Amino acid sequence: MDTSPPAGFVTPPPASPRRHVALTMALAAGALAVGVAAGWLAGLRGWPMQMPHPRAQVAPAHPPAPSTLDGGALLAPAQRDALAALLLAHDGFAHDLAFLLAASLRDRCAPAHAHELARMAVAAHLPVLDGATVALQGRPELRGAAYALIRRLAATAPCGRPLDVAIGRYRATLDPERYAAAFPDSYFDPGLDAPPPDVAGRDLGERGADPCTSIVYAVLPLDAERAWECLGLRATLRRRLQETCAAGLHDAPAADAQTAARLAASIHDDLERLPAMCR
Repeated sequence: MDTSPPAGFVTPPPASPRRHVALTMALAAGALAVGVAAGWLAGLRGWPMQMPHPRAQVAPAHPPAPSTLDGGALLAPAQRDALAALLLAHDGFAHDLAFLLAASLRDRCAPAHAHELARMAVAAHLPVLDGATVALQGRPELRGAAYALIRRLAATAPCGRPLDVAIGRYRATLDPERYAAAFPDSYFDPGLDAPPPDVAGRDLGERGADPCTSIVYAVLPLDAERAWECLGLRATLRRRLQETCAAGLHDAPAADAQTAARLAASIHDDLERLPAMCR
């Protein structure tokens, strides 16, 4: 899957035909992302098992205590130690572990919201599975063990509770609900305390169904980790781009060339405000 941003979004002149073509492609990305996500999820279905839907539960009065998942107990000692070492050495692998576990749990525990994390990952150009692929390259026995472990953890983890995950020396805390609320930014920071300004106040399903979401992330993708100085600036600009896009599509909801041209001119000025290092 190509996670690179469309050409022509960084600093082309406002009237550039290349920008117009690129933005037209971005306007179509919302529809394309659904198809891509469907194929991607079909591939992932090789490891997550189909699990029964949980019974509806009444929300507790107080936040539930974290549930401990000892993944190391499900592995042979050599596999446990090898996977722990890889997770500690490769942040991308750890990010993928959190994503796959959160996505599997959401599909099982909240079937009405199944696949929302995967669709948003496609729209935001997240490098999902890249880290796992690099870490497990040339280690097919560990690849199988890792995905089998995720399958077993997702099948047994309780719904609606934060999780303390342990795999040998590797430790991580994952709150699936908070993870989804702050996604896609939480992919790089699973412990993110609060959603960034561009996603705050809107649930994942609403954001994923918004045609402007794919446009915003085509302009400012989350395809790699960036300097902390840029995180707030890019999140704030994504919120402005969301507003610009919504206003531009209000009277012309179709993703045609004229709409793309108007949005390109409006968005260019906002992009120019970003420091060069953050583009």
